[in-house]
This record gives sequence, structure tokens and C-alpha cells, in this order.
Amino acid sequence: MGGFSLVEMVVTLVVMAVVFAGVALVFYNTVRRSPEPVLNMRAAALGQAYLDEILTKRYDENSGQGGIPRCNSTDPGSQPCSASLGPDVSPTNAPALESRAEYDDVDDYNGLDERPPIDALGNVRTGYTNYRVRVTVVYAGTGANGLGLANVQDAKLVTVTVTSPLGDNMVFSGYRVNY
Repeated sequence: MGGFSLVEMVVTLVVMAVVFAGVALVFYNTVRRSPEPVLNMRAAALGQAYLDEILTKRYDENSGQGGIPRCNSTDPGSQPCSASLGPDVSPTNAPALESRAEYDDVDDYNGLDERPPIDALGNVRTGYTNYRVRVTVVYAGTGANGLGLANVQDAKLVTVTVTSPLGDNMVFSGYRVNY
């Protein structure tokens, strides 16, 4: 006769079950990780938006608009650079610290921690509800030697860390030089 025996049928079913389980596992992992590239691209766009906002601000509270006169320089009208990194006293609501809308120099952003992220006008960024943004600003010190600076406090390193909804951290950084 030309049929299958019961043992052959059972072995075939077991082999097919193992194959289907492997295919299902691969399919599950692919589907589970499919939003990851989109979330990472959004995190990169968010990190770049924060860096763009921060690095366009003046170097220090005591720097002139547009960078002239530079603080700690021989420029006419120059003042010493501020001694602290972080928000300054609010010009409109002293003795409170500046609000986000009043940030006017790079180091005001030091210690910023936003969840959800907001823009410079205080509006929640649409589509970023489950993201977190943290900012640190430090004097670049010897890490900026390649910039040819005479003083280690003539550059600030801005680091923006964006945490995606999946918990992945993406770190972005840039220098703001006292010019």
C-alpha cells in the first residue's frame, strides 16, 4: 500500500510544529521591534531640535547679543563671565530663577529635564508625549583643546540626552564657544 503509517504522521506533525514555532518566533520579534527605527528617528530629530535651540543662544549671561563683547575678554565693555551654570535670576520675577521662556544663554539649560518635551515657547511638542529630554552644560575644559582656545572656560559642552518610549537613550552634544 502507498499510505503513511501512524508513526510517520506523528513525526511529520512534530517536525512541522517545530518549524512553525521558529517561524512564529522570528515573526514575533520582527513585529515587536518594527516601531524602533521610527522612534529612534524621532528621538534624533528631537535631540537636534534642542541642540539647535540651545546653541543659538549667547555664550554667557554677561556676553553681548551676537557674542560681542565677549565675557572675560579685552573687548571694550567686556564683563567677567558668570560664575554659575544654570538658570539665572529672572529679570521679571526676581528672586525666582528664569523660566524656560526667559533662557537667554547656553548655560541656562543646564539641569533641564523635561517629560514631555516642550519647545522654546513652552508648548508641549506634538507626538513626543512619552519622550524625555535632559540637558547638561559644562565648561569644555581640556576636551576643547582642538578648538585652539587660550582659556579652558572659553567653550561650553552642551549634552542633550533623549530617552525614547522604549527606554533607549540617545546622546547628542555640541560646543558653544565664547566668540
